[in-house]
Amino acid sequence: TEPRQQKIQLDQQKTKLEQQATVLGQQKTEIELQQIKFEQQKTQLQRHEIKIGDIQSENQTQRNEIASIREQITILQEDISKLKSAALWLCK
Repeated sequence: TEPRQQKIQLDQQKTKLEQQATVLGQQKTEIELQQIKFEQQKTQLQRHEIKIGDIQSENQTQRNEIASIREQITILQEDISKLKSAALWLCK
């Protein structure tokens, strides 16, 4: 009966190894799914970073335009002041 017991033990070990192989296969699949999800999130993050960069660039352009408009307003205010002075001088 000893060879029979050894065969039973071998069969049990084989079954156990097959179960472990199945578990490892499932874990491998889960890891692959997590890698895919990670890559998707990474791609999404890169898209967001690009959008943020575009928005920052647009904001800088708008700040530059505002600075230019303020400069023009200052020049116009100076011109108005000169015209007022000239008008007052002419009215005297």
